[in-house]
Amino acid sequence: MDSSQPEIVIFDVEAVRETIGGTKAILEFGAIIVCPQMLVEKEYFSSLVRPQHDWEFGGFHKRKNGLTREAIIRANISFADIARTVYDFLNGRIWVGHNIIEHDRVLVEQAFHKIGQLPPKPLRVIDTLDLCQGFIWGPVNRQMETVAEYFDLGEQTHRALDDVRLNLRLFVHCAAVFSLTESSSLLGAHDNTNNNNSFPRFPDPMEFSIPTLRDESYGSFVKVREPIFCASLNVRFGIDIKFWHEDRSPKLIFMVDSPDNLSTKLDEFDWMLQGLFSTFRIDSGWRKVVDRKWKSPAVRLRITNTADEQTIVCKREDSGKTRRLVFKDYEGELQTLLTKGTRLDAYLFVETYHYPRSADPTQEKGSAGIRLVAHKLIIHP
Repeated sequence: MDSSQPEIVIFDVEAVRETIGGTKAILEFGAIIVCPQMLVEKEYFSSLVRPQHDWEFGGFHKRKNGLTREAIIRANISFADIARTVYDFLNGRIWVGHNIIEHDRVLVEQAFHKIGQLPPKPLRVIDTLDLCQGFIWGPVNRQMETVAEYFDLGEQTHRALDDVRLNLRLFVHCAAVFSLTESSSLLGAHDNTNNNNSFPRFPDPMEFSIPTLRDESYGSFVKVREPIFCASLNVRFGIDIKFWHEDRSPKLIFMVDSPDNLSTKLDEFDWMLQGLFSTFRIDSGWRKVVDRKWKSPAVRLRITNTADEQTIVCKREDSGKTRRLVFKDYEGELQTLLTKGTRLDAYLFVETYHYPRSADPTQEKGSAGIRLVAHKLIIHP
C-alpha cells in the first residue's frame, strides 16, 4: 500500500425496513478494495448481518437471490462483530457506490452510531448514480439494475458482494466513457472531507532501506516502526500459547523461515540499533531478531489483538481473489489456520522494544531488540 495512491473501496448494503420507526436495518454488507491504477479488485469482504432485535426484520421474506431470515439468524453475526473490519475497509479510502450518498453511507454511519462507535471517514465519495447522469439521456431511470442492463454489464442480484462487483464494472465503464486512463479525474471528485489517514508503503526486503534516526536518543530508539513486506513465507512452527500479556490476554506468536534477503536486512538493522542501544548504558540484554538455532534462519511474527489494533488476516482463494476473514474466536481460529507448512504473505512492522529489569533484584536483567509485528497476513490456498 502506498499513501501517494489512495485506494478505492466499493461497498454495498442490503437492508430491510423495520416495522417500528420505519428505519432500515442492515442484513448484508459487502465491499472490495480496488487498485486505483488498474481498477481491479485487490481484496474483498462480505458478511450477513443479524439485526439486534427480531422485530428489526420488519416484513422481510425470503428473496429470490437466496437471502433468507433463517440464514441470517443461523450466521448470528451482528454489526458489532464486523464493525472493526468494516471500519478498516472504509476509513481513509475513496468510497464508490451506486446511490451511496443517500443510502449505503447513511446506513453504515447509523449502524456505527447505534453501537456507540465513531463511523469511518472517506477520503472522497464518488456516487456512480451521479456519474451516469452525465451520459445516459432520455427517459431511463438510473437505478443499478436499469443501468447494468443499459450497458450490458450483467444482472443485479441484490446480494451485497455481487452488486459491488457489478458496481466496479460500471465504474470501469464510466472511466472508459470519460477517456480516463487512470481514473484520475474521477478520483478527484467529491472531495468533501479533510482526512489525514494514510496507508504506509510496505517495501520488500530488496527495497527496504535502513532508516536514519532523527537523533541518537533513547526516545528516538523506542519510536522505531518501519514497514516491510515479505511474500510466500513458510510457517515453521504455528501458534503455541505459552506467554501472556499483563491483561492476561495470550501472546500470539508463530515462527516462519527467514529468506536470505530478509535475514540480511534484519541483521543490518539489528546491528545498527544494538550499537545505538549500547550507548544508553542500560542493564538489559540484546536479543537477535533472526533465530539461528536451527539449520536455517527463522524469525518470529507477532500478532496484535487489542481494542485499538488487530492484525488483518486474509485468505487467498484458488481463483486468486483475496477474502478478508472475521473470527468469532480470534486466537483459536488462528491456531487452526497458521499451522506448520502454511504459506503466507506478510505485511510487517519492524519495531524496537525494551523490557527494563524488574525492581525485584532476584529477577533476570531486562531485554531489548527488534521484533516483527504482523499488520496483515494473506494465507495462500
